[in-house]
Amino acid sequence: MKPSIMRSLVSTSLIILSCAFLMISCNQLNNFDTSDFDKLYQTAQNNLAQEPDSSIIVTQKIIELAKKNNWKDSKLIKVYELRQEAFAKTKNMDSVVVTGEKIRAIALEISDSLAIAKSLVPVKGDIDFSAQQRMIPFFEAAIHTFKKEDMKYEQAKLSASYGAILAHKGDFPNAQKYLIQALKLFNEMDSLKSTISVYLNIGSTYSYSNDPEKALYFYNKAYDMALKFNNQELLPSILMNIGTEYNDNLKKPDQAIVYYNKAMNVIPKGSAYYLKMKIDYNIAVAYESKRDYPRAIKTYQLMLDSCDKANEPEAIAMASVGIANVYYKTQKYNLAEFHISNAIRLADSLEMNYDLLSMLPTLRAVHEKNKNYKSALEVSDQIKILNDSLLSVQKQTEIHEIEAKYDSEKKNIEISNLKKISTFQKVAVAGLSFFLLSVFLLLRHRNKLFKEKLVAYNFLMKKYKEGKKARLSLQSNTNTAKIPSVDSDDTDEMKNLFVRLQELYESKKSYLDPKLKAQTIAKKLHVSPRAITAVLKNNGFSGFNNFNNKYRVEEVKAKFEDPNYAHLKMEVIASESGFGSKQSFYSAFEEFTGVNPGFYRSEIMKS
Repeated sequence: MKPSIMRSLVSTSLIILSCAFLMISCNQLNNFDTSDFDKLYQTAQNNLAQEPDSSIIVTQKIIELAKKNNWKDSKLIKVYELRQEAFAKTKNMDSVVVTGEKIRAIALEISDSLAIAKSLVPVKGDIDFSAQQRMIPFFEAAIHTFKKEDMKYEQAKLSASYGAILAHKGDFPNAQKYLIQALKLFNEMDSLKSTISVYLNIGSTYSYSNDPEKALYFYNKAYDMALKFNNQELLPSILMNIGTEYNDNLKKPDQAIVYYNKAMNVIPKGSAYYLKMKIDYNIAVAYESKRDYPRAIKTYQLMLDSCDKANEPEAIAMASVGIANVYYKTQKYNLAEFHISNAIRLADSLEMNYDLLSMLPTLRAVHEKNKNYKSALEVSDQIKILNDSLLSVQKQTEIHEIEAKYDSEKKNIEISNLKKISTFQKVAVAGLSFFLLSVFLLLRHRNKLFKEKLVAYNFLMKKYKEGKKARLSLQSNTNTAKIPSVDSDDTDEMKNLFVRLQELYESKKSYLDPKLKAQTIAKKLHVSPRAITAVLKNNGFSGFNNFNNKYRVEEVKAKFEDPNYAHLKMEVIASESGFGSKQSFYSAFEEFTGVNPGFYRSEIMKS
């Protein structure tokens, strides 16, 4: 008999025996009752190291029994934790994420903060943006829990993961804060293997600030350590990031494609679907850089089709941006506008602010090519608002210098080969120390200003509630917004027009239409738009939109106080109240109330 045939028969026999073992295990489980939890759990735990797939089957059986017999939540959490660990051993990261969400749902009901924190630890590698968003609210409390429990390794792991997610969102100051915290803890524990992902993410922050030399330095450190410790999980991400650096900042697309193909070849079995999508996207970008537009479009389109089937919104946005850029370069502006608008809509819904900022200039350029200058101007305003909310390049550089100082001074692995420090180096270290102290004092001053602002907000809210109570005592049978009174020297015609305008708004609620125009109202009142503008300015409003926003803000405030709207997000309530965008809602609300809507709503809910 040929050796290949013999090996095939042996493999088949092993598979049959494994299946038989699992069937026997499952049948045995059916004979256990609820008092045998420890025995069931021990069965799954014993199989974890060598046969994690068997542990997955056993834990599923325990969960089914638990649901039938109403076992305690604490026992169920214990089973899910073991199940999550089994999925991690099989490298099924999507199932690790889903199981972690189940643990947190149960743990929240019984206020088990440690279980919540532990559910975040097994998640690693590239996962889709929506999964990251669902995890974000738990990170800070989880890190604090591990610190309180003196679980340094777990604290460091979560700090590193959280820093990576914040960097992805464009929040570089906080990203650096948590990454440096992780690096410090790993060095204290002499856990060099765990620093690989930290080096990778620090490299990413330098990449975002267009410093390819430092980015490649940290990427290569991560790559060397990944090879040294045979970390197959991070190798694809490291190679992909090196490729991106060559393509985006060093303008070497051919070399980038080499790294992308290497990354694709070392993706471990069971890795998250999103990692392959990112590599596909970067390959298409490299083709685009080479001006191989047909191949770029084909790669983007294949990625878009796959993402649609898998319902991956962030990857859909990435592919749509790529297609839009190629169509723009090939002067197909209508197709470019369609795809970039779809990408922006998805990015905005996912709060991908940093990515959104990079997409908007393309939309503006498309509008200009289509000679739609009004829309181009609106996009420019949107870019300015978004850009002001993100960290400036100068501040990014300052934060990176703090990390560089820590890297040069604190890591023994970096300074062990240094000889005598020269006079120049001493001066440099002293200068960096002074700079670090200055930044610390600046951050402390910012914190003080924030506290002062919070006190002012609370004072303003107190005055508002007192005023509201006084107004309610004088109110007869109306819930409409209070509008500034007409000046005594106004003409009768102007007074009459303003009264008619108020009556129309109060009866028809025209302001609920986000696209409402002055011309529409003027037509209903049989006057000119100019007359509408004049009467509004005569009554203290800067314009038609300002008048509409006054009513819309009052509508939002009423809905905030209505229990029927308590489950809705602020943006949904704003949209139902007539606001056309998130930015206009926030600006108008703070203009008319003096506080932001989130603070106002939380105070209303308290009262």
